[in-house]
Amino acid sequence: MTAPAAPLPRKRKLKLPPRIQRWVDDPNPILVKELRSILRTTLFIRFLYLSTGLVGLIVIAFGGGMAAGSFTPAQAGEFVFQTFFTTALAIICLVAPAYAATSLTGERETGTYESLILTGMDPARIVWGKFLASYCVFSLVIVAFSPIVGLAFLFGGISPWHVLLGFYGLLLVLGPAVALGVAISARLRSTRVSILLSLVIFVPSSLIATTMLTVFGELSEREWGTTMDGPFWFTEALASRFLELDTFLLLGVLPLYLAGMTVWLFLASAIAGVRPAAEDRSTPFKWWTVSAVLGLIITVFGVTMLVDTHNMGEAGVVFAGLSSMPILFFTLIFMNEPPLPPRLVELRRAGQGRARRLFGVFGPGAAPTTRFAAGSVLVASLGVAFAAAAARYWMDPGSTTHARYDAGIVCIGAGNAVVALFLVTFGGYLRVVLRSGVASRILSLATLLAMVVLPLLISVILDPDSLGDLDDNPPFMVRLSPIMHLILGVEIASDGSARRLLEMAIPVVVYGGLAMLFWGLLEARVRRIRALVDMQRADREARAEAAAASRPSFVPPPSEDAGDADQGAATEEPAVVSESPADAETTVAGTVADTAGDIDALARSKPEPEPEAAEPDTVERRAEPDASDSDAAESDAESDTDLVADLDAQSGAPESDNAPESDNAPESDNAAESDNAAESDDAPESTDP
Repeated sequence: MTAPAAPLPRKRKLKLPPRIQRWVDDPNPILVKELRSILRTTLFIRFLYLSTGLVGLIVIAFGGGMAAGSFTPAQAGEFVFQTFFTTALAIICLVAPAYAATSLTGERETGTYESLILTGMDPARIVWGKFLASYCVFSLVIVAFSPIVGLAFLFGGISPWHVLLGFYGLLLVLGPAVALGVAISARLRSTRVSILLSLVIFVPSSLIATTMLTVFGELSEREWGTTMDGPFWFTEALASRFLELDTFLLLGVLPLYLAGMTVWLFLASAIAGVRPAAEDRSTPFKWWTVSAVLGLIITVFGVTMLVDTHNMGEAGVVFAGLSSMPILFFTLIFMNEPPLPPRLVELRRAGQGRARRLFGVFGPGAAPTTRFAAGSVLVASLGVAFAAAAARYWMDPGSTTHARYDAGIVCIGAGNAVVALFLVTFGGYLRVVLRSGVASRILSLATLLAMVVLPLLISVILDPDSLGDLDDNPPFMVRLSPIMHLILGVEIASDGSARRLLEMAIPVVVYGGLAMLFWGLLEARVRRIRALVDMQRADREARAEAAAASRPSFVPPPSEDAGDADQGAATEEPAVVSESPADAETTVAGTVADTAGDIDALARSKPEPEPEAAEPDTVERRAEPDASDSDAAESDAESDTDLVADLDAQSGAPESDNAPESDNAPESDNAAESDNAAESDDAPESTDP
């Protein structure tokens, strides 16, 4: 007898983190649906082989021309490498944002957007599904391009690390391109306008970024000794100097951080566009702003540390001045906040704890969001100044030039803070007054530009030679310019005249005073709007309660049989009798018989015919009486009684004692009388009038 076979060992299930396991068990339905629909279309297959063939022809044409010239094989291989990745980058920058721009506008035009919203999925899940679907599609396109780069290995001069890092750069650029298209698609309704706007924004931006990257390649050739030209020179630097701190931070961490923050911002905008107006839209932007401010401070600190100690002071001043651009962007984000938070947010906040309610100080609404934006720009301005100075003290603690560079950085940081604070409060006030975020942003930027240009023009008109000594003795009008702190900070850092820091008192007082003025106006207007809304809400609730209290409720008149039955049931004493099954069957049979008899009686009963209409001059049809006017209701009731009496007199029937006398009776004069005539024993049989 053979022994039983041993059971097969169970395969140990891979234990994943809870979040990843939830993604595996419940994948995004939008992602699955989009991938299935895209990969099954012939249009995608055609685009795949046509684009791959186009890239191959371009690479072969330029590679053959290089091979026929007087270039070494290594130079030809580098040129083929640059040609391939530059062509792939151009295709991605042209097609990816345009394709992603149709993700949500296509749903609107085909009439499926409402169905998508009614599925109950969170807007964030919808947006992430659209983004990941487009990103995966173009990742497959990049994979389809990959065999072509093998031509570069035929010439030499290229390593596999160069190719892998080049594809890493393409995937890094693909994220912002797709996210921008999805964000624009969530805000617009027309597919054509969405495609056009995405291309107008991303294509020039990518050209500028590629040009700047090529210029940095020339700097790296001088500083790091790289030999590769073109926008993908960073592949050589990362392949040869990856473990160096400056290369790792500048070419590894910093691009990844910038691309991630850009994607986060665009997707937050898309989620806000999909989310209904009755919900909170500004909180995702606030979380992004917190991360961006911290990242800006850390970036300035890290990049300043990488500069040579002899140039670290000037670099800190330059970085503090360049930080005014992202700080200006922070002020523009929150200029589209409505005066009051959504009603749902207020109701949810009422049931939260005290710690959660404290965040309502910076919660949705114009006034709380302005407080948050003001705090963000203040932290960003002063934090960048502190980071630039701290990096210099960290790397060169014994320098004798700390005082003048500190004075210059403080001047720039204080100027950035007051100017940004003015823009935040001014833009928030315009948003509440104009009720348009686009108008508030445009007017804020136009005001800032006018405050930069007009003082210069006025100074030139008054004195044509006034701008000749702008550094040492600027005109009074120029001192009011929002860029005066930048000029003054650079001048203090260059000549070491820390006493000129007192000149910053004029712009600080002017822009700080304007900021406080518009902040007070904003808070006052929001309070007035809040009082008005509360008053209107209370008035609506009071009117609704009054209408509900004064509205008569319809109660059908009871019949005599039902009344006698109720009285008989009231006089009888209740008794608890235990019935046998036979008695129970008899009781049920009797009840069924009584019900059948009632149905037959109702079927045999005939409603009274309607009486003949009176003369037009004696009987008139009137509107239903208003329940809120008691006098009118009483007069209408009296006229109804007279009208019933006239009709009875014409028909020859006596008045019924059970005729309804209240206003709660229905308007039909015939229905109540026929019911009473049929149910009353004293009433005679009705005859035709």
